[in-house]
Amino acid sequence: MKGKTAKRLMVCLLVFSMILVSACSSKQKDGKEGEASATPTSSTEASSTPKETPAASHDPLGKIDPPIEVTAVRQLDSTTKFVEGESIEKNAWNQLYEDEFGIKLKYLWVADPSQYNQKFNVTMASGKLPDIMPVDSTQFNQLVEADQLEDLTEALENYGLPITKELLTKDGGVGLNSATFGGKLLGIPVNPGAVDNAPLLWVRSDWLKKLNLPEPKTMEDVFKIAEAFATQDPDGNKVKDTFGLGVDKLLYDPVFGLTGFFNGYHAYPKIWVENAAGEYVYGSIQPEMKEGLAKLQNMYQTGVLDREFGVKDIEKLIQMGNAGKLGMFYGVMYGNSYFLEGKKLDTEMDWIPYALPSIDAQAAKPQLVFPIGKYYAVKKGMKHPEALIKMLNAFSNDWDRTKYPLTAINQDGDIAKWMYALVAGANPTQNLDMYDHVSKAIEKGDESLLDPKAPGQKIFFDSLKKWEKGDIEGWSYARIYDAQRLLFEYNKNDGLLMTKYIAGPTATMVEKGSTLDKMELETFTKIIMGEAPIDTFDEFVANWKKLGGDTITQEVAKWKASK
Repeated sequence: MKGKTAKRLMVCLLVFSMILVSACSSKQKDGKEGEASATPTSSTEASSTPKETPAASHDPLGKIDPPIEVTAVRQLDSTTKFVEGESIEKNAWNQLYEDEFGIKLKYLWVADPSQYNQKFNVTMASGKLPDIMPVDSTQFNQLVEADQLEDLTEALENYGLPITKELLTKDGGVGLNSATFGGKLLGIPVNPGAVDNAPLLWVRSDWLKKLNLPEPKTMEDVFKIAEAFATQDPDGNKVKDTFGLGVDKLLYDPVFGLTGFFNGYHAYPKIWVENAAGEYVYGSIQPEMKEGLAKLQNMYQTGVLDREFGVKDIEKLIQMGNAGKLGMFYGVMYGNSYFLEGKKLDTEMDWIPYALPSIDAQAAKPQLVFPIGKYYAVKKGMKHPEALIKMLNAFSNDWDRTKYPLTAINQDGDIAKWMYALVAGANPTQNLDMYDHVSKAIEKGDESLLDPKAPGQKIFFDSLKKWEKGDIEGWSYARIYDAQRLLFEYNKNDGLLMTKYIAGPTATMVEKGSTLDKMELETFTKIIMGEAPIDTFDEFVANWKKLGGDTITQEVAKWKASK
């Protein structure tokens, strides 16, 4: 199995799939719609007519009257498919915008994802912004700094459908908070969710049983298990060729990374945490990191870690796992999916996810990185900013399927028509919702408790039933389901730690970030491998601050103040 292929498959299937275009019918919201004008007016055209503000006009699914023309730009992959007669300018989504909302969409330009950022940066420099624009977090920050964005607070409040508002707040406010400055909502975040990327501990449970080892509850347990897996021949071939803890050369990969290990020391690399003084500080330079590095150095010296981890990538670790040479790793909730090939070769192999053990009595908190890489923004001065909200409503609304069949706005064979929508939403708790529904359906033996608008729930439910009957094809889903149970409990009990800096990179992060990241990786790798003493960590901290870290910390403080 190729690691990149496996990862892409699982991510597409479980994590980032769009589910907001409903698969079931419901009645469209009733309401009298105004007659369309023969000639749309520009959304930014000067007019003596004031904005419509009466509460009666706040219809989330109603028409803007007279109709308007809205300019936009967007990404479009060159491999995007269209049926004959359709294009990105002519499709059911654009027609829906016009027929239902009185919004005639006009693309100023469309670019391949590889060229979009460069072209949009030119557009920003020209000052000729479209009315609605999808931007990444860096571009969003730049537009906020330049005061080029319209406040969407009232538009969302007045025109957002309940489901639209619910989806935007299901992440606990992270997305909306990241887009709010001085009380003004300057963009609509697209949050695919952060919880799925929280690190867990995966362990070969069959090896635990074979060596009569307890399940890992503390970091001391982790150390003992790792040592036993490396020295007590768990595969029974009488050769010392197994490894206790899998680590790849990048140190912080979602799978085979050390993030969860450091979290066990209450250390939080690569994210921003709040110190006792209420300041936001970079987790990788805090004292707790030094303690974790010292232990890893010891584990390397005693042979618990692979002596060649510094040159092994994720592909090599996958091969080791499938060959039955790996006993434990820290990774995300779908980490076991890489080892289905090994499971088929050795049916006794079983990978079980565990909550992160802690070095002391304080529970370890898995860290969460800022998940938002995209915002929808509106040019400052646009007369009808609610147009963006209505388009977002369109994506989350259950439309009359006789008028808008799924083959027109969702999927038609191998053609993903939902991708034609300019504005798309996301459910940041999709997999947590999955666990909630599936667990209740299993407990009560009632499939009707599954959400028909989330077909992935039925896939999990059926796969778990297969696994109960001994079908090995259900194993990956069964263990991912176990991982989701852990994440569900973490989330319910406020057991996760989100980075405090929830925004795109600052100017100095863009300029100096790659240099600082490289220095961190090289220094920590040398420390773990014993090529540098543990006190080298203190030198790293000093150099990090001197080479741009202090400036970045000041920029983060400035951002914090702006909130």
